[in-house]
Amino acid sequence: MKGIRLFLVFFVVLVVLVIVRTTNKNLFKNDASGAVQAGQKNLVSVSQLKNRAGSFLVVSIDPEPVSHPFAAENTIHIPFEKLLEKDNRKKLQNEKGGILLYSTDLALSSKAWVILNQLKFNNVYILSEEENPEEFKYTFQPEPSIRLE
Repeated sequence: MKGIRLFLVFFVVLVVLVIVRTTNKNLFKNDASGAVQAGQKNLVSVSQLKNRAGSFLVVSIDPEPVSHPFAAENTIHIPFEKLLEKDNRKKLQNEKGGILLYSTDLALSSKAWVILNQLKFNNVYILSEEENPEEFKYTFQPEPSIRLE
């Protein structure tokens, strides 16, 4: 009987801790939906980078080091999987200027931006090779031989 009471007390305490942990809104500093909307404003193209004043750190987050469309002496390679390791986070936190995330896959850069933004990293931008990657490159032309029914 005493063992059952001890188990029930332990179980109730565990359930209360799980509920408190899952309802905590401070797990991330910023709201994820707000971060996604702000991410659209923080896209920097290579041409904009050349005109940009101030210091910045370009972080290549591809799994393997690749050649970039720009030459910058302040470029470091941190694979996406190791971005949140303690040493790498210290490197990013100690950066006084902006942090530009670069990957050949724009989706990977966006994921890293959302994670860093939610962890309260300021001045983090996504570096894109194109001016506006969301813009269509070709005009839509419907097939002329198909008729509407």
